[in-house]
Amino acid sequence: MDLSIIIVNYNSFNYIKKCLESISTNFGPFLWEIIVVDNGSIDESINYLRKIKSENSNFYLIENINNYGFAKASNIGAVKANGEFLLFLNPDTEIIQMGIMDIMNFYRDRSTKEKIGVVGAKVINPDSTLQYSCRSFPTIARQFYESFFLYRIFKNSKIFGSYFLSYWDHNSTIEVDWLTGAFMLLKKDTFFSVGGFDEDYFLYSEDTDLCLKFNRSGFKNYYFNSYKLKHSDGGVASCDISLRNVQIWKSRRLYFLKNYSKAHALFLSYFYFLGVVNRIILFVFLVIFNPKKKERRSRLKSYLKTLKLYFSNSLSN
Repeated sequence: MDLSIIIVNYNSFNYIKKCLESISTNFGPFLWEIIVVDNGSIDESINYLRKIKSENSNFYLIENINNYGFAKASNIGAVKANGEFLLFLNPDTEIIQMGIMDIMNFYRDRSTKEKIGVVGAKVINPDSTLQYSCRSFPTIARQFYESFFLYRIFKNSKIFGSYFLSYWDHNSTIEVDWLTGAFMLLKKDTFFSVGGFDEDYFLYSEDTDLCLKFNRSGFKNYYFNSYKLKHSDGGVASCDISLRNVQIWKSRRLYFLKNYSKAHALFLSYFYFLGVVNRIILFVFLVIFNPKKKERRSRLKSYLKTLKLYFSNSLSN
């Protein structure tokens, strides 16, 4: 078996159907399988997946009773995988071209020269604009740039644009720090050589943590620009934007606690808090000057809710 595609599903019927259809259309004549790990979905997706399982011999469905989060569910799928390569793919992605073998061949070729961890692809938004799928490792300084909008104001700066690599055109294949979990290709043996995903992460930052483990173990991670796919970033996860914001904060805090120090985690939380406050101030002014813009009022409400959730989570931890 060449490739095992692992997809974690949680109430994503509106997305996973298109995702699976795009795989069938664009994956060529080599040995591949799909493993969907369902985290206790209660929408139409679970019945749809059961039907696909009954009709396809290369499709496997693992039904978890509860929502275990992305990291644990991905590890469960990886254990069951038969492929030389693993492809972790989000259900809100869509494969739009042939050529997945090109990435696998790139991986094999580079592996003869150096230790390779994760290889990611070029990811575009539904409107065909670039999505920043490869990034530099998070630091306190980079959180500061994000909280105070410096990464947007000076996105062509190698300093302020360093986290998202926004100063670079993303049109070449290069070594990078980490790749987002929307599309991560690597060898199964390599994945388990560093222990797989850290299951202490529920959602977000587990991809960053995995790439950091590879980096510290002497592996290199690569962005492969010649293969691209679409991704509705947060399409499944962002039904509640406020909750998503807090989940990102909690996962980043855990990332700094695990990989650096408690002081790093405290500074991260402080700058993240300031970032939320800055956005509330911004949208208050935007709503005052144009109160008819429903989107602005909605964003303001979401950041106010984020602030409330931030404090309730901080007090409970």
